[in-house]
Amino acid sequence: MTRFTIRVCAALLLALAGCSQAPSGPTGVQESVPRGSAAGSDERVPGLQAALPDSEVANAVVDVPLGRRDAWRLLDQTTFGPRLADVERIEGDGANAWLDAQMALPVTWMLPALRVRGAERWNAHVNVWWQHAIMAEDQLRQRVAYALSQIFVVSGQSGLGGEREGLANYYDLLLRHAFGNYRQLIEAVTLSPVMGDYLSMKGNGKPDPERNIRPDENYARELLQLFSIGTQMLNPDGTARLDAGGVPLPSYDQSVVEGFAHVFTGWHFANADDFRWAKQEDYLSPMRPWEEYHDTGEKRLLNGMTVPAGQSAEQDLTMALDNVFAHPNVGPFIVSQLIQRLVTSNPSPGYVRDVAAVFDRNGAGERGNLGSTVKAIFMHREAREGHLERPDTFGKVREPLLRVTQLWRAFRPNAFPAGFDYSWAENELGQAPLNAPTVFNFYRPDYSQPGVIAEAGLLSPEFEILDESSMITMTGRLTGASLWNHNYKSGASGRTVTIDISREVALAKDPEALLDHLDMTMLGGRMSVTLRDEARALMRGRAKADASLQVSEAIFLIATAPEAAIQY
Repeated sequence: MTRFTIRVCAALLLALAGCSQAPSGPTGVQESVPRGSAAGSDERVPGLQAALPDSEVANAVVDVPLGRRDAWRLLDQTTFGPRLADVERIEGDGANAWLDAQMALPVTWMLPALRVRGAERWNAHVNVWWQHAIMAEDQLRQRVAYALSQIFVVSGQSGLGGEREGLANYYDLLLRHAFGNYRQLIEAVTLSPVMGDYLSMKGNGKPDPERNIRPDENYARELLQLFSIGTQMLNPDGTARLDAGGVPLPSYDQSVVEGFAHVFTGWHFANADDFRWAKQEDYLSPMRPWEEYHDTGEKRLLNGMTVPAGQSAEQDLTMALDNVFAHPNVGPFIVSQLIQRLVTSNPSPGYVRDVAAVFDRNGAGERGNLGSTVKAIFMHREAREGHLERPDTFGKVREPLLRVTQLWRAFRPNAFPAGFDYSWAENELGQAPLNAPTVFNFYRPDYSQPGVIAEAGLLSPEFEILDESSMITMTGRLTGASLWNHNYKSGASGRTVTIDISREVALAKDPEALLDHLDMTMLGGRMSVTLRDEARALMRGRAKADASLQVSEAIFLIATAPEAAIQY
């Protein structure tokens, strides 16, 4: 580790400690002290109305032509990394045109690609995820599905690591429903055998007092706490609803958890030969009911609703999911997390409220349409202009996976190597797709970095997996594996992604032109004077070196700078 690398890591840690500060967002899913509404923080976007009946997107910014920087920012939010060719292609179009075009693209599925590549290796599905994140054209769907995978969490760390096809199939479920309806999504998630195994709904039997058996509450609890409504009642803008004494109102109690747990009894693998000791395991087909193991008693659900006795497992499940779907928390709870994953860590209450209104009722009068919701997220004024209106408080920290994909996509890998293997990414990056350490994801949406961020009452979810050690490791990944070993050195092989910097090498004779190009390619045209001066000095000191070395070191400096660690 050189002094130069250590200096860059230290600067990044110091800079990140005070970045991305924004007004307090909605309460997270953990049972913690809530964040109340701030007076005066809820003004509506001027000139726009909520839930316009004749529009798919409520409170959208005027869809004006995109400049280069605007196009880059849109791509930064909607893809796994902007490519200059895409910037040039959509420059001049409005955001709406880009979103419509992306939603119309065919889906790049994970399971078929896994079968083509071969699923023999442990975590082989992770390699397919990398391939699609970097190369797939349906980037918006892939990015939204990744965001959903951090809400509706399943993980290979829980004994599912060997079920590569099952995990790939679960990811395809998220891809399929990324622009569909939330109600259909939660039913697909509920009946997924991967989720059934992960949160122990599979094989969950009815009560048997004589054998001291009670229904497992695991899936019931996480469906409510993490996948739908959270632990506290929310206002339409995502802030906590308080009683007369200023205490948060709970959204459910233990009796409701027990009611849902009893609903979710009697389900098992589609091909199970025995409910208690099944030897056949179908991780691809939705689970099917075994009525003799389903509790047919009366069950208490949300908002005082009761499931009547004597119904089938499917009837109970339908009523229970309809009950969840109708809860007023769902819109602000899900919307706030999607905004955090895609746009900014601390969305304003007005931003959450406006998009939640679209979730509740889009232009066609449909509740829960995720395509309309995603569109509203990106077309909202705060997404498009927040960096201008709140330059010191808007944005989010890039999680490690996104920093790697952004670098690889920026420099145009022409093909994805057949033997590529980065299935062990969590060892270096602290995260890998579908491999979170707990059902709470790699980081929680309500996490605040101790210090100035927490003292300001702000959220910084991604900071939960960032520390001095991970920053140094991240720098090594961005330089060694992502840059030097893949381009500058001659040791590139069929197991690595090879980026193309020939365009940049051609500009090396004109340092200012090269810096202009790297600024747009890597930072969307927002390079600071300080960083530009450092990059210029670095290239001046390497003036006698090979041009590709000059370019590689300039890219390294920019990629590891604090500015590159923040999505604005």
